Amino acid sequence: MDGINAVVPVEDFMAQLKAHDLVIMNRGEVTDSSARERVKLNEMAQKTKTPTKFPLQKELLDILKRFLPLHSVYVISIQKEKQQQEIFLSPIATIPQKLVIYTLFIITHKPIFKKLEDIMDHVYNKMQQRCKIYAILYTMSTVKKKLDFGDNFLSRAIFQPPCMYKKDDALSEFINYSCLFDQRIYKRILESWKARMDRAEYLFSIIDNIEYKEDATSRLFIIHNGIEQTCLALLYVFWEYKPQHYSLSYLLHLCGQFSQLPQTIFPKKTYGLHRMYYKLCNAQDTIRFKTQNECSLGDANKAYNRCKRFYEQAKKLGEEQLVYLKELHCKPSE
Repeated sequence: MDGINAVVPVEDFMAQLKAHDLVIMNRGEVTDSSARERVKLNEMAQKTKTPTKFPLQKELLDILKRFLPLHSVYVISIQKEKQQQEIFLSPIATIPQKLVIYTLFIITHKPIFKKLEDIMDHVYNKMQQRCKIYAILYTMSTVKKKLDFGDNFLSRAIFQPPCMYKKDDALSEFINYSCLFDQRIYKRILESWKARMDRAEYLFSIIDNIEYKEDATSRLFIIHNGIEQTCLALLYVFWEYKPQHYSLSYLLHLCGQFSQLPQTIFPKKTYGLHRMYYKLCNAQDTIRFKTQNECSLGDANKAYNRCKRFYEQAKKLGEEQLVYLKELHCKPSE
């Protein structure tokens, strides 16, 4: 699905790293002084009190257990939204509305053949729209295989966030496995970043040079793909993660876990902004299944202006992260 790093398979690459002179972080044992400072900060953060109970936890787990062959659930983030609707036409009433939004890393015993989007929608509906989840799903066999070779994303996603539920301690053997730091890892991240951002730049350049006779739906579809490539670039440079689910709203949400950029560029506080966001995220389905334009060129141009800002600011954000990663992976040992 991701053909930009096809030179060496992931498993072979990580095996090579383990077989050679790889710099490994062991509980703060890092060769670079700047990296050591960052590790100390991370350890301090991990020692802070983490929650053991979560809103709607029992109901959510009951649904997940019925729907999935569940092994464990880790809470990457939780967001609580409170709203209040006041009705002044009789019967007068005040209706409080609460929504809990989870970003979860979920491990299952067996592969799931349902679409991730269907799973997330199922939970939202079963929870009567009181709880929404954005899930990252892995099977236990895949997790063990990748952790054994070395996978920085999985090491962080499993052993840093609080655990909402786990059936057993099957992954305890990996708890002392550490993140991998090496020039070859940095090179791989850099190559992925450049490939994704070059694609995004090309897609936006098409919009800049498009002919006068243009189709608004096609224009929005190109913009959609440009933002998708930008999100994939950010996710790999910050998390070293390649999503298997490519819904744009899902990708933007995940990017919102390490940056406020999606919320800043794509606020949904007014009807117009919410409509533009909806059209942008659904541009792929619109061009596939509908023949009539549902947005005007004006709508597409507004979306383009925001998306170009997102791309430009994401580029700065990613380049800053690459400077840090280069320092972490490429500095000579002391």
